Amino acid sequence: MKLHFTKKEINLLAKNYTVFIPNFPTDKMFALEHRCGSYMLFGDQKSLQYLACLFLVASIHRDKMIYVPGTTKLLPQDLQHFSTYSKNLDMVFMHHSIQFHTKLWKEMKQRMVRSKGELKSFECNPRQFSNLDYEDYSPFTYAENKDTILIKKYADTLFFYGSKKVFEFASGGLEPLSRTGASYFMRNGGHDHDHLDLFTAEHQGLCIDFYDEALWRKSR
Repeated sequence: MKLHFTKKEINLLAKNYTVFIPNFPTDKMFALEHRCGSYMLFGDQKSLQYLACLFLVASIHRDKMIYVPGTTKLLPQDLQHFSTYSKNLDMVFMHHSIQFHTKLWKEMKQRMVRSKGELKSFECNPRQFSNLDYEDYSPFTYAENKDTILIKKYADTLFFYGSKKVFEFASGGLEPLSRTGASYFMRNGGHDHDHLDLFTAEHQGLCIDFYDEALWRKSR
């Protein structure tokens, strides 16, 4: 699939940052803090495919930030009981090497509003890492593995700091989940999900869930 972004160049404290903002629908994508250190992302079929591509775009742009504003500010009623509060959180993906301090985020957002952007497009295959086997994943199971996604929450935003490899591997289960989620719900009445705790720091957790608001409402 071809994805379009708005690219913005921001200068902050004598340092230049490049930010990509999606120009495709993200209104069916939801992010929340489940409990302290544990986070959940929800999306319907298309949104989960987009989310896989966001991981992949982040993986290949080690000097760029991917900013996904929550176009829906409040979580759907169905999801509010999963969350510590009712807000739908923004998301930012970046490499550890950018060394961005979250305390600068509010000023960064203000400058993005005032900054002009240019269109950037990328081809993305959300299934690119969907066929990995145990041997591929095994390095992430070692206690000494430090290649993880670190998640920070600040100013109603989740920041995902990772590396090329961990973003790639974390994307692998999302496209299959996008295809099985609806049938799983119709069969079992629950939401199919993919735990990414293998790729997060030891004290954190991340779960990706299939959620189609129209499907859930139709089943009532």
